[in-house]
Amino acid sequence: MQNIKNSLFLYLTPRQKSQLLGTLKAYFLRYENYNTLNLIDKFLEDEKYYIKIENPHFEFLKDYFEDDNFYRDLEKYFDFLFYEKKQKELAEPYLQKQKEIAKELRKKAQEKKMSHLKPTKKQLYYYDKITKAHNIEKKDTTNASRLDVRNWIMEILDNEYN
Repeated sequence: MQNIKNSLFLYLTPRQKSQLLGTLKAYFLRYENYNTLNLIDKFLEDEKYYIKIENPHFEFLKDYFEDDNFYRDLEKYFDFLFYEKKQKELAEPYLQKQKEIAKELRKKAQEKKMSHLKPTKKQLYYYDKITKAHNIEKKDTTNASRLDVRNWIMEILDNEYN
């Protein structure tokens, strides 16, 4: 679909084309409830107004407002934007699912890493304090990993709040 941009507005310079496509996309986003024909009419109406007050955004478009090719290119571009939006909406559930899977994988990787590391001094100190505060027998932490100590702390806190 990227080649659609390359096949539109061939009579404009690359810079002019870039400016125009950016503005058209902004119109599309600003007036998302409009259909293609309403977007075209709104854009042409606004640009004619700015030409009338002698402050045009696109002075190079004056000659093209009555041109059928220009109108056809506008229609194709807005249709392309609608198609692109529809494709993004269709892909949204899959992207969300991928994000959730990636989040779970990151969590598992973090846990695996923690299972190989020794607990930090802060973690051990916090575990000591929390066991004393709840009058719980302290487990042996000599061979424990960060993951083990974290899980013991979470166990104590979960029992406290439940």
